[in-house]
Amino acid sequence: MWRYRAILPVRPGVNVVSMGEGWTPLVSARGFEPGRVYLKNEAVNPTGSHKDRALSIGITKALEFGKGPVILYSDGSTALSSAAYAARGGLTNIALVPGGTPRYRSIPLAVYGCVLLEYHGPSAEALDWVHAACRKLGVCETSNYRQANPYESEGAKTIGYEIFEQMSGVPSWVVVPTGGGGTLAGIWRAFEELHAWGFIAELPHMAAVLPAGYTMLEQALTRGLATDAELRALAPAALPETIQAKTAMGYPPDGLEAMAAIRKSGGMILYASDQEVLTAQRKLGGREGIYAEPSGAAAWVGVEKLVELGRAKSDSIVAVITGSGFRETGTVEELVDVPTVPIFPGTGLATLGKLLSELRTTNT
Repeated sequence: MWRYRAILPVRPGVNVVSMGEGWTPLVSARGFEPGRVYLKNEAVNPTGSHKDRALSIGITKALEFGKGPVILYSDGSTALSSAAYAARGGLTNIALVPGGTPRYRSIPLAVYGCVLLEYHGPSAEALDWVHAACRKLGVCETSNYRQANPYESEGAKTIGYEIFEQMSGVPSWVVVPTGGGGTLAGIWRAFEELHAWGFIAELPHMAAVLPAGYTMLEQALTRGLATDAELRALAPAALPETIQAKTAMGYPPDGLEAMAAIRKSGGMILYASDQEVLTAQRKLGGREGIYAEPSGAAAWVGVEKLVELGRAKSDSIVAVITGSGFRETGTVEELVDVPTVPIFPGTGLATLGKLLSELRTTNT
């Protein structure tokens, strides 16, 4: 990622906190005709998600400003990334997590030496609480939305720069799993810059994929809302349960920018049900060799729906697979069937021979 240092918000001479994030693979999807759909595999970043780009910048800036520890509200990808990069930079990370956070999410944070606080209240309220606390106490906040940390928001732009470099151009569509809105908005800003600099003549369409039932952004877009206060007022009191934990946000803090990107790009909002992402997760694993978390697998659902709707008839599409499934196996533990073939000493060889014969027939 730091190949773009000259256009990232870090002063010359400052030591960068990096673990090799960025320049992630862009591979042609086997599940579609060659050269039609590409997968930007952010799962191979150091902590398994695109958030490493933002936190590499965020922790670098914390050290540049001489501040530590750092604090944020998150129990997902941002918390994990902030904890890892803080450790790498020699800082303590404090993560405010929602009450009842699953143990499988807390354990990696503890391993990274993260101090855990538990907030009992709505997520929008928790974001505000951390932001106010950081300002009052002079602590560097690493929550990954633009108002909290504008430096970190530049990290998502590097995904757009890389897509341009790797394709020697840009696709017709970019499909992004969307929760807070910052990743989609950052990628769009990168394309706007490339256009302004004269590197590209056309801008891609941006497609946001949200969990089914999370319609707040679409409602706001339809109503033409223009302020954060209007967006907050639209936040529902209760949200549908979903395994797409990383994008299940009642209030998207960068929602206004995401809406602007969708509107200006002629893009659209799509939805993925839990069953659809489970199916997509299997397809990505079994066909493409990518184990995506449910929220990341939603990008594949978005591609399929774009094609079904006729919005991308023969266009090139890039799906951003935002996170690794290895971190989120606990989410789907009870939902994924794992068939096994029993092997016994006396009959095992015959069983295996029969299985191999069946597999060879299937593969031909």
